[in-house]
Amino acid sequence: MQVTNKLKIFSEPFKVLKNGVFARLYPAQTISLLGDAFTWIGLALISYQFGKENSAVILASALTLRVTAFILFSPFAGVLADKIDRKKILYITHFIRMVILACFPFITE
Repeated sequence: MQVTNKLKIFSEPFKVLKNGVFARLYPAQTISLLGDAFTWIGLALISYQFGKENSAVILASALTLRVTAFILFSPFAGVLADKIDRKKILYITHFIRMVILACFPFITE
């Protein structure tokens, strides 16, 4: 009896994967978070490449600019998201981000 309850506890979180929409969303979000992690690693490596002694300052500046961009452009993005299809915005912004990140290996200065 007790073993059955323990197995039920471990299988309980996976019930949500029976929902088709969530089952597709979960791996997509996981891949997106993995892309974010690679972006952070890429930024850290580029900041180290540019100035080993000042890499912390360079990385902090880049991340500060990123947060500042979120703060400044979020209100406009909300208005834009109400007027344009959100999937198109998602596809376009992720494609632009992918192109920018693909340029990382070619940065020399």
